Amino acid sequence: MTLELPSDISSTIPANAKIYKDDCMYSFDTPENNELGLDIDLKSYKAYSRNKDYNYTKENFEKTGNYLYLNIKKKLKPQEERNKLLYDDNGEKTPKLQKLEIKNVSDDDYYNSTITVYDVRDDKVYQRNEVSESFNKLIDAILAANSSATEDEIKQWEQEIIPCHHSIDVEQFDNDNLDLTKCSQCELAENLWICLHCGSLGCGRQQYGSDLKGNGHALAHYEISQHPVAIKLGSLSADSESCDAYCYQCNDEVKVPNLAEKLHKFGIDLNSAVKTEKSLVELNIDQNLNWDFKLDGANGEKLPPVYGKGLTGFQNLGNSCYINSVLQSLYNLDGYKKYLKDEKFPPQVENPANDLISQLIKIYDGLYSGRYSIPGSLKGDDYQLGIKPSAFKTLIGENHPEFKTQRQQDAFEFLLYFLDKVDKELGLKLNEDLKFLLTSKVLCAHCSHGTLTNDLVDNISVPIEAEVLSKDEDGKKIYKEVELIDSFREYTSEEAIEGYKCDNCDESPGMAFKSSGFKTFPKSLVVNVQRIKLENWAPIKVDVPIEIPYELDLSEFTAPKFNDGEVEEAKKNESDTGASFVANEEALTTLLSMGFPEPRCLKGLFNTGNNNAEDAMNWIFAHMDDADIDEPFDPNVNSSSSSASSNEPSAELIENVCAMGFSQQLAKKALLLNNNDISAAVEWLFSNPDDNGVIEDNAKPVVNINEEKAKLIEKLEKSTCNNGKYELESVICHKGTSPHTGHYVVFIKKLIDGEYKWVLFNDEKVVVCDEDNLQDMKNSAYVYIFKKIE
Repeated sequence: MTLELPSDISSTIPANAKIYKDDCMYSFDTPENNELGLDIDLKSYKAYSRNKDYNYTKENFEKTGNYLYLNIKKKLKPQEERNKLLYDDNGEKTPKLQKLEIKNVSDDDYYNSTITVYDVRDDKVYQRNEVSESFNKLIDAILAANSSATEDEIKQWEQEIIPCHHSIDVEQFDNDNLDLTKCSQCELAENLWICLHCGSLGCGRQQYGSDLKGNGHALAHYEISQHPVAIKLGSLSADSESCDAYCYQCNDEVKVPNLAEKLHKFGIDLNSAVKTEKSLVELNIDQNLNWDFKLDGANGEKLPPVYGKGLTGFQNLGNSCYINSVLQSLYNLDGYKKYLKDEKFPPQVENPANDLISQLIKIYDGLYSGRYSIPGSLKGDDYQLGIKPSAFKTLIGENHPEFKTQRQQDAFEFLLYFLDKVDKELGLKLNEDLKFLLTSKVLCAHCSHGTLTNDLVDNISVPIEAEVLSKDEDGKKIYKEVELIDSFREYTSEEAIEGYKCDNCDESPGMAFKSSGFKTFPKSLVVNVQRIKLENWAPIKVDVPIEIPYELDLSEFTAPKFNDGEVEEAKKNESDTGASFVANEEALTTLLSMGFPEPRCLKGLFNTGNNNAEDAMNWIFAHMDDADIDEPFDPNVNSSSSSASSNEPSAELIENVCAMGFSQQLAKKALLLNNNDISAAVEWLFSNPDDNGVIEDNAKPVVNINEEKAKLIEKLEKSTCNNGKYELESVICHKGTSPHTGHYVVFIKKLIDGEYKWVLFNDEKVVVCDEDNLQDMKNSAYVYIFKKIE
């Protein structure tokens, strides 16, 4: 008997529907790694899984009444079949880059798929020939549709590249000596860029960390001719959207409207072009996946992979190594493990992919269940397949201008963003072990009156000395090795503040002295080393080797106090702090002299404690792409201690959006989701035409972040513990010229077979380190996490 499609299930998929078919909503079970496959709800298109330990499919049925599911199982093909995709008839490995055309092999080509319909009511399975034509039509539509993760990834890439005014208005000239076979200035016949203005052909730049050849002659042509827009010849194909275009004046990738018409000027038919080289996006991804963090020991032997609970790797989603490294570090903390171990998925949440605590619980299960840390995968028996944090990446970055993209990001900046987001949405409990009070003392040099300020923080960023000893044969600087403890001495040492205005003696311009120290010591201490320096007014990363601080005693760096003859002024009212913010005059002058606009300088100083120009400069570089970076500075808006309800959109904002034809409920939701940015809110509304305006998870308790902070500060101020002894627990390392390029990994101390060992988490590659391998930790350390020795 043929199974008919029920009348309440459509055989067609709505245009804006999301299809979740990569992994389970509550676990990282996939069609490939779960014996029973993945069940896709034919009404909601959400995926669930079942096995001997749990049955999320049945739970969904009991909650929603949805009983029919598309079941997908994928089993790895035998090795001999897979080899046909990897090797040619002569047994030679097939190059990924063919001479005439790029040919991609999908992971699906390595699997045999089984597609059935599953009825959860009676645990019955139907083959495709046992269901109706309309049923099969729906199955085909689901299989052909991009998954939610794929759609999100496409959006994240698409929103990267837009036209600039140079690429929109391209003035073109005739070229009677056109030669498209090689660079006009050298013999290179690859990595060629054609000037869209005059047709001059030049080679591109050599990419740092890549074997791609290039002498930069295309750039040299721009510097002489001032023709900014160039197109990469090897990227050309009939799909004009995928062609590489670069504006040298904007120093960024761009889109070129009517590209085919402009290329026709130089005899190039875009419709018949075939892609022969990797695009800039592909090269960038390859570079990030192949940075040389050693996976072999001192004698050349492969470092042994390790498996089990707490030893699960994350797959790299293209440029997600910065997320992977941060999550591995945080989930290694005792506080995270204790909090998330027994936490349950909130039953009122309709879509776990859009709920932060659901994603955090799912990741904990992925890392500590041990189900996904097993040998053998497409990558060979040496490494595990790992888990893909696709839904988490989309959710955590959805309203952030940088973290919602596929570009590489600064791991430390992401760590701060993540901690702040968790605090605001879930309260301080999860991150409480990271919180501590940092005391700043400012003393007038003229009258010896001053103030003590306690700030609740969850990290500390310390300077490092960058003394150049020599240069190697390639001109790379060799730096003197330093100790981390010296960075703390520098950070807490007394510094002079020029231009200080004292409220007591009104000496102006006067001078004051500032010093800092620990009022309390956290259970887990996050330390960032400031590797970004200015050289010729451009930010560079300095590879200063830092002796590995396996233990660190910070007890000498306690909070400064007032001495005899010094007078502590009464603190100003907390509510007046923001409105009366006065920038550090010396630091502000320094930043302005560097060419930074005043709003950026003020925001940088405000958000880094008004300490010094270097801290503010690092903040400015990290927030260059913020949409409001050049908006006038308002301390009440920029204050991290602003009201918890400050995100509530005003009646005026809601009315402005409603004037465009949207309901009040939809307008309010769009503004809330986009931080009251009207342009972003309207764009969101047009991208989500079927949204009903209901704000999901409104049953969750509202977090009063100010109240929680006040209570925690009161608790910490009563602390009398001055123990500042720590042991190193994890180190996030980075290779590359900038935190926004290159590759991140993390070294974590793990208990394996009753013995503590250092383990390298390089995305899904998880291996035990030896002493030689730990040199990467010394030379590339960027963020340390220490555990207090009780």
